[in-house]
Amino acid sequence: MKVRLGGLAAIIGCAALCLALPALGQNSITLTGVNGSYSAGDLCSTGIGCQQVYTGQYYSTVDGTANTPTICDDFNHNVTIGETWNATAINTSSLNGSNIGQLEFGAGTNGLNPFVEYAQVATLVSEIFTLNNGTAAHFGGVSNVTGTDLSEAIWDITTKGGISGISTNAAALVKWVETLYGSSSAAQAYLNGLSLWILTPAPNNGPQEFWAPGGPSYNVPEGGSALLYLLLAGASCFGAMFFSSRNQLRNRETA
Repeated sequence: MKVRLGGLAAIIGCAALCLALPALGQNSITLTGVNGSYSAGDLCSTGIGCQQVYTGQYYSTVDGTANTPTICDDFNHNVTIGETWNATAINTSSLNGSNIGQLEFGAGTNGLNPFVEYAQVATLVSEIFTLNNGTAAHFGGVSNVTGTDLSEAIWDITTKGGISGISTNAAALVKWVETLYGSSSAAQAYLNGLSLWILTPAPNNGPQEFWAPGGPSYNVPEGGSALLYLLLAGASCFGAMFFSSRNQLRNRETA
């Protein structure tokens, strides 16, 4: 049996393309460091029990950019320094009803509308970035707010049933952000006025969803354009393999 080089090359080429398709719009994240702050006592949730964890701003390499400040909004998944995973990136300025469901908490937690939930989290995330691991004299009517207070408040909002063991300041911050957004449209308007990246694990089942500042540009899902690309590329793959198989059959018949 003979196999033409052209047919074999087509199979190899389209196979490589098909394997590359799932990576469309994804970004590589490697957790590289923490700032040394951690929860003062054990934080507990019904999902993973009690843990003492690092808080505030972390540092990651995102798509090759080292020392990118990142913030975790997910208490129920753990990561370790040096761990790498893929994530999809959506900027808060482009959040809408079509893409918010792609986020880790896009279905809403504890009955919250997802826009309201992410607006509450974004308010606290923005302050962590502003503090840069420092302490705010006053924030949201609360004195001496730290990155630990803010992280604990974020995790309480995004955890089903909340978490116990958070600081008095964190509990006060949760109550404060609950008063800020009276409707999903107000929450979306706030989010769209920001420029923060939400980096959601792909597939969306952990390790952790991170936030990053709005400066860099990341690979983002392109909605209908990406779907059209996938369909065309997939058709090309199967077409090339079908053409090659016809050539192989012809070669068998003439050998």
